[in-house]
Order: sequence, then C-alpha cells, then structure tokens
Amino acid sequence: MEMPQVRPGSVRSPEPKRRVLAYFANAAEGNLAIQLLTAIGVPNDRLGVTPPDRMEGGYGMILSIGCTDEKQLAKAEGTCRKLGARLHRQRV
Repeated sequence: MEMPQVRPGSVRSPEPKRRVLAYFANAAEGNLAIQLLTAIGVPNDRLGVTPPDRMEGGYGMILSIGCTDEKQLAKAEGTCRKLGARLHRQRV
C-alpha cells in the first residue's frame, strides 16, 4: 500500500452548515415540499429524504434541507411550516 501524498498549503474550514429538519405527518405534503423547495432554489443534492417505508408506522416523511444562506433558510422554513411540518434547526 502506498503512502498518501501530502501537499503543502493552508486548509480553510468550511462555512458552518445551515440545515433544517422538517417532519411531515403525511408523505404527500413532504413530496410537495420537495417540489416547492427546489422551485425556491434549494439544490436537489442538499435535500435528504427519509421515506415513509423507513419511518416507524410506515407513514410520514422527514426532510433534511441544506440551505446556502439565512435568506434561503427562512424561505425553506416558511414553505415547510405552511405545509404543516414540525421544524428543527440543526446546529452544526
């Protein structure tokens, strides 16, 4: 096994991540939220989904929404609240 190469240079710490966790009691509302979130500019690769078949009881949905800035975070929270989600801001 070869030794990994170490290249000189400074390594910057990544910006703190802004993430919202939204629990939807109804998976249909969660699916609608995914469509609306992508419409307001949340990239698809920043959406994490726990589908109903992985939830206890077989219903509901959890979305993990990664936002680029505070403005987008507020829009995502507002969108999910309007659809009836329970929200939690993830502190990283």
